[in-house]
Order: sequence, then structure tokens, then C-alpha cells
Amino acid sequence: MSFKSTQDVFVLGSSILLGFVASLQLTGCSDGPPGLQGTAGTGGGFAQGGTDSVPEGGSADASEAGSPSKAGASGKAGAPGKAGASGKAGDNGEAGDAASGAPASEPEGGSTASGGTSGNGSGGTIASGGTTAGTTGQGGSAEAVIAECMFHSDAPMITAGAGGTSGAGGSSTGGTGGAAGAAANITLQVSPFVGNYLADSTGRTLYTYGADLPGDCQTPPVSTCVTDCLLSWPIFPAGTRILAAGLDDAAFGALHRDDGSWQATYYGWPIYYYKSDLLLGQVAGQGKGKTWHVAQQKPPAVMIMKVGSAKYLGDAAGHTLYVSAADQAGTSSADPVSNCAGTCLATFEPFHEKNFSVVTSLLISDFGSFVRKAKGGLQVAYKGLPLYRAATDLKAGDMTGIGSSGFTAAVP
Repeated sequence: MSFKSTQDVFVLGSSILLGFVASLQLTGCSDGPPGLQGTAGTGGGFAQGGTDSVPEGGSADASEAGSPSKAGASGKAGAPGKAGASGKAGDNGEAGDAASGAPASEPEGGSTASGGTSGNGSGGTIASGGTTAGTTGQGGSAEAVIAECMFHSDAPMITAGAGGTSGAGGSSTGGTGGAAGAAANITLQVSPFVGNYLADSTGRTLYTYGADLPGDCQTPPVSTCVTDCLLSWPIFPAGTRILAAGLDDAAFGALHRDDGSWQATYYGWPIYYYKSDLLLGQVAGQGKGKTWHVAQQKPPAVMIMKVGSAKYLGDAAGHTLYVSAADQAGTSSADPVSNCAGTCLATFEPFHEKNFSVVTSLLISDFGSFVRKAKGGLQVAYKGLPLYRAATDLKAGDMTGIGSSGFTAAVP
């Protein structure tokens, strides 16, 4: 054919089968004891306030010595001393012993103590301000919400909780932060043939099945792999979802299977293991029956789908691709000719995708693109015949276009 092949206009996606590689408040403090009586009181020592809030030092009743004095110059009890920001109590410390602050969120110093009248009272002891322990960070709680959209949805416990925030410490050690998140359980592996593809935390490959139907926000996904099929292709369960860098959570969802289990989906497609893949990088299931393929990070533009025993071509969303008997196939010397125009185009949309790729069970060389004569624009052809999608196909697997003006499903 003279029309351009996808090697000229598209990015090569997948081509051949992979090998085996690869989270106080200080309660009512008791009054300090009154000072002992004597004839010559000495200045009390400075009391150190708490470091978290302003503890109150003990105050004294008016003494015979007269007005309050500073720094114990008269040896008499002064006015109640309060701990300032520097952590020191009032100037005079002849107050009775101040109670030590207990851990609290907003600790206060000891309550007022009565000083001796002609006090030979000993200076107040150091009042320890209460310390505020930081609140321990809690690990993020897991969500258990089932979203309405089945293309991106959650099974119970499907979203991992985030690590808790560290508690704000007071004057003592702050709280412990929440536990860190676990390692990713959906990872990316790299192949020189298909690029990045999905695997579990051990590197075990994940697959999609062409006989399934991907879900969207109106229609749930459908898995046709049941009973004996599941012996060879166990489901990848939808549990706690922790994604590797580069994966978009919006692409993942969950399928509630008939047996009550939850299966993970990717771009609406249910995903599976293959029983013979036991080691990192093994892709023994690639291309099985031409309908089992590795779950590529960017899904191929063209898939091989199956209904019953019949296979046909579908796009990445599982919509049927059609060809028309009224079109002229391309040759080595001429481009394909699309004869779908006017009212035909109201139903059948010319198929074209950027960064074109196909599953490895198809040959990329069988695809090409050409410029349409009517209204222009690029269209993809398969084995020379233009490809279309039907506007009347509302969900994956629909084939409403068959039999309309000579249109049939494109077959591999």
C-alpha cells in the first residue's frame, strides 16, 4: 500500500511476545505550706517556672516588715511572683513550696501559699512547670467507600491510609508521628517490547482478557473468566491499593464478582495473574489465545476481543471497530478510499488515535493511516480497509453497527 504505515506516524507500542525476564491541665494544685515563724526571714531562692506556660509562684500575706521587697532584701515575703518567659518565679521566694506541675496541656504553677508573718520561712522550692506532651500522630484511616463510577471505584479498604501527623510537642518531647505508608503493591515493570506494564509488589505480571468487557461510569465491568478459567488466571484482588510512581489512581477501580470477592480493574478492564508466572519479569501468559495480554501502563489503541469463539477488533475502551464493504481497500500503489459520507458519518466515526499501538498478537505493519478525501482528517486502516466506531455503541461489547450499510466488525 502506498498509504503511510504506523511506523511513520505512530509511536510503536507493542510488537512481540516477551520472554522470561525479568502513620494536664494541672489539676487543682494544693496550697504550698505556710512559712515557719522566726525573727529574721531570709530571701527565698528564685523559683524556676515551667517552660511551657506561665506557672504561678506562691504569694505571701502582708508581713509586719512592710511593703513587699525585691530579691528578698528585707527577707519578707513579697507579692506573688509569677514566672515570666524566662522561666523564673517572682522576686521573692519565701512562699511555701510550690507544687510541681504535672503534665498537662496548659499547666499552671502551684497555687498561692501564705508566707510567715515574721517569716523565717524557707524560700519556695523550684516549681516545675507542666510539660505538654505532643499528641501521637495517628496513621491515616482507610476508606471504605464504594464509588458510583465503576471505571474508578473503591472496594472496602481499597485506599491506603496516610501516615499520621506528628504531635506538637510542649516543653518535653513531642508526639510520635504516624506510621509510614507501606510499599507499593501495584508496581511498574519495563519491557523493551511493550514499555511499562503492571505487576504486583513482587514483580509478578498482571494481565487483561479480551473476552471481558471494561466498565465505565455508567456500566460496571464484566469478567467472563469463571470456574476453570480462574484456575489458570487467578484474579488480582482489590484490597489496599498502594501505587508506584507513574500510576494514576483514577485509572483503577474494582469489580464485585458473583462469588462476593473484589477484583481490581485498570481502565475498566479486570486484571489477573497467570499461574505459570512465578518469577520477576515472567510473561508466560502474553498472547495466550490472542486474547490475554500484559496490562500495559498505556493501554493499546487496538485490542483483540472475543465473544463466544469469535474474535474481533476493539479499541482501548472495548468499543467495536468496524469496516465497510463499500470502501475501497488500499494497495501498494493507492491509498484506501472511504465512501462513508453524509448520513453515514452521523453513525460511523472514522477511527484514529494518537500515539498508536496495538496488542502484541497483532502486527503493527497491518495498520496504516491515510488522509480522508471527504472533510479531510486522518483515518486508520487495517489490512487496507478504513476502520470506524459506531455512535450507537454505548458501551463495551455493543455491535449495533453490524449489518448497517454493509458494515461488519473488523476481525484479526
